Amino acid sequence: MNCSDYFKALASLRDFGEIPGDYEITRLAHRVKEPFKARVHGIRLGVYSNLISSRELIYKYMGVNRDCEAYEKLINAIQSPLKPSFKEFSSFFTEVEIDLRDLPFIRYYREDGGSYLTGSIFISCIDDICNASFHRVMRINGSRAAVRIVPRHLYRIYMSYRERGEDAPVAVVLGSHPLVELASAASPPYGVYEMWVANKLLEDRLNLVYTPIYELPVPTCATVILEGVITGELHEEGPFVDILGIPDQVRMQPVFKFEKAYINVGLEYPLIHAIVPGLEEHILLMGFPREASIWDSVRRIHSDVRSVRLTRGSGGWLHAIVSIKKSSEGDVKNVVMAAFTGHPSLKHVIVVDEDIDVDDPYSVEWAIATRFQASRGLIVIKGSRGSTLDPSSIDGLTDKVGVDATKPVDRDPKLFKRVGIP
Repeated sequence: MNCSDYFKALASLRDFGEIPGDYEITRLAHRVKEPFKARVHGIRLGVYSNLISSRELIYKYMGVNRDCEAYEKLINAIQSPLKPSFKEFSSFFTEVEIDLRDLPFIRYYREDGGSYLTGSIFISCIDDICNASFHRVMRINGSRAAVRIVPRHLYRIYMSYRERGEDAPVAVVLGSHPLVELASAASPPYGVYEMWVANKLLEDRLNLVYTPIYELPVPTCATVILEGVITGELHEEGPFVDILGIPDQVRMQPVFKFEKAYINVGLEYPLIHAIVPGLEEHILLMGFPREASIWDSVRRIHSDVRSVRLTRGSGGWLHAIVSIKKSSEGDVKNVVMAAFTGHPSLKHVIVVDEDIDVDDPYSVEWAIATRFQASRGLIVIKGSRGSTLDPSSIDGLTDKVGVDATKPVDRDPKLFKRVGIP
């Protein structure tokens, strides 16, 4: 799917017409499952959701059929990104006179502390380094919003500007091609611009333009773009329901000061991406790039990795199932350690044989029931750095567990083979 196909796909989405602003988008995304669009009552711009709500959709956008093909394509794009061509901004975008109150900021759950943009990709550059990454945004008024920034690449750029006594210029992309969004969620090494990764995934069919005020490189394959700065001002942000369905805590976060808005000239009616927290689209966008990272880390020490799944019950973040073809005892311990290296937020890793369906929790549980013995197959790592999303951790400090649910190589394999339905 190229950029024009993406816009055609938006135009043809199932349309639910006008809906209430609060909670209804959450109910629809949970009930409908498939991609859809709607217009929020009293708001000039519409929304779409569930465009990346299944693994099958991701593989369709990537042009692949199997897990390992998808992982390899994403890792290759991160390791060998491709610089896109640049075009004229005015050929793709036009300025519109709106403020933040004209955008569909949404309260997704009753527990949310305010109304949010969730599909917002922040693009910022300093010197020759650019970064694109997702950050939730809570509206304060028509020109200001609080941005949740974790200590990663945007935070590093932001702090570099603060050290200079300057605000950080940013462009905010509010809807783009699924592979642009996948690349923006992937967190490549600092200095690798995610738009170059997206261009590699799109096979050199992505173009960029420079924004009018701050000359930030943004994709032409976008619906709405905001320009502004992240200031030194702090404001309360949260609570906000995270991928585990638990309200995140209230924090003091930097304030985004809005300046200009632009819409794509190729759209009859502009739509922004509303990612419902804790549902499939949120989980896949966050988790799928980490599956690829785990796969890449494990394949470096084990020659036959079949699949990786970050589980739905763990928010696609804390628990992984890794399927391998085991060749000798001791393989699994190496696989477990490599998985933790590939995704440091992991809390539990279960390693299974290639005959176990990683998408079937009953199959995985059966493997644990019939192939796991704690005295030889349980790996516990105490007091390791994990994820602050885990409420049982102490500021992210957690105990990690690996489970060897594979067949022993020195036993008759017939003892561990499940019969089929006659």
